[in-house]
Amino acid sequence: MKRIITLILFLISIQAVFAQSNTTDSAKAALANYKNPLERFTATIKYLEANDAYAGSYIDSALCIDLLQIAQQLQNDSLLATSYNWIGYFFSLKKGDNTTALEYYFKALPLAEKFNDKRRISSLYFDISNVYYNLKNIDEYYNFTKKGGENLPDKSSPKYDYMLVQFQRNMGATYQERNQLDSALFYAQAAEQTYKRQKGRVFNTQILSLIADIYAKMNDDALADVYFNKAQIAADSIFRKDIFFRRYIPFLIKRNRMDEAKLRVEKFWELALEMQNPNVKLLAAEFKRDVFDKLNNTDSAYYYSKVESQLRESIFNQNSQNTIQALAFKEQLRGMEDAVKKAEEEQQRKQNIQYALIALGILSFIILFFLLSRSIIVTEKWISFFGILGLLIVFEFINLLIHPFLERVTHHSPLLMLMALVALASLLIPLHHQMEKWIREKMTEKNKKIRLENAKKTIQQLDTKSDNKSN
Repeated sequence: MKRIITLILFLISIQAVFAQSNTTDSAKAALANYKNPLERFTATIKYLEANDAYAGSYIDSALCIDLLQIAQQLQNDSLLATSYNWIGYFFSLKKGDNTTALEYYFKALPLAEKFNDKRRISSLYFDISNVYYNLKNIDEYYNFTKKGGENLPDKSSPKYDYMLVQFQRNMGATYQERNQLDSALFYAQAAEQTYKRQKGRVFNTQILSLIADIYAKMNDDALADVYFNKAQIAADSIFRKDIFFRRYIPFLIKRNRMDEAKLRVEKFWELALEMQNPNVKLLAAEFKRDVFDKLNNTDSAYYYSKVESQLRESIFNQNSQNTIQALAFKEQLRGMEDAVKKAEEEQQRKQNIQYALIALGILSFIILFFLLSRSIIVTEKWISFFGILGLLIVFEFINLLIHPFLERVTHHSPLLMLMALVALASLLIPLHHQMEKWIREKMTEKNKKIRLENAKKTIQQLDTKSDNKSN
């Protein structure tokens, strides 16, 4: 009863987080009421997911550490995959550390795949794709988004829409970056429909801003303004307003609405300084430089171009790029090795099925032989023939089963393998002779009974005919 009350209070506190930001601490404090580690892990994940999707506030590193400690304490690889996912997300979202984020994501992937956890696998692929989006590598952004889409949870899963909307959002952003606007609008509008079922405010801000940006590229400023206004309303209810600024400010600059652009970019720069995320600061510095350049404020434009250059160097320096490429290459190799392993497992499964069918065939042959022999006279010649045939089949079947083992033990030595097979045959031949002798005796006795019964029937038929003639 106490646990139920605790859970109810916790859920109420989470809902309060999204209504009033000053209740965040009380909602987080409610997690301490869970003394059972697994229950606290589950409650923490619910809190983090709801806080990220609805409030868009920043990830607390202490909660990520707590998740990791619980997973290690319970020695649970599935929980460990989830912990690594959130730690990677912390480094990506809060710290803007793309390299460390990818390290944790790639550590989590094989653990999630071990349990075929589609919800976690798709989440990891989408988070990895977002890192590549920050790195402006649209090809990898698209590749990992596709992988996430191929690993969506079942439609019956409560997390299906939560993952689907991320896939649709990313696909829309991919086509928008590639200037394939019809495809971009298709996916963005599909994401908007999914959002209506899923109701995540952060997703709403992202999707509305994306649709507005697509319409802007289509030169439909009227619809672009409509959707940017909707996106701004959505952004007012979340912490991460950079989601809105990153698309709205370029729109204002291109439309030469410089007064509003200057106002927005100042707010974005303040937010970037508060976040201390290099990816966000770089984008804000680019916008500051563009605005001052448009306003012919050369000194300020030059200053922010230097800030932009420094930030770009820290994010895209050669060491970081080499590390990221190495991580991606290792993941590619792991994927290839997993594909080979799966192919081998599939081949082994097919072989096991064939072995089972062969064993069933041998058993069926023996049963059929005995069933037919009950009513048919079997000569010793046939018994000898079927006996030798059965011996060969059994010998070859055993050879098939033990052949891989023999190859490993004998290190593929033909001489040693031959000796092993001769030894096997020397065991089977005496057994075969004993079995054949036993079957011959049984068949001979059975044949006598059949002949005797047939003779009795013949005599009875002759007696019947004789009686009929007499009458």
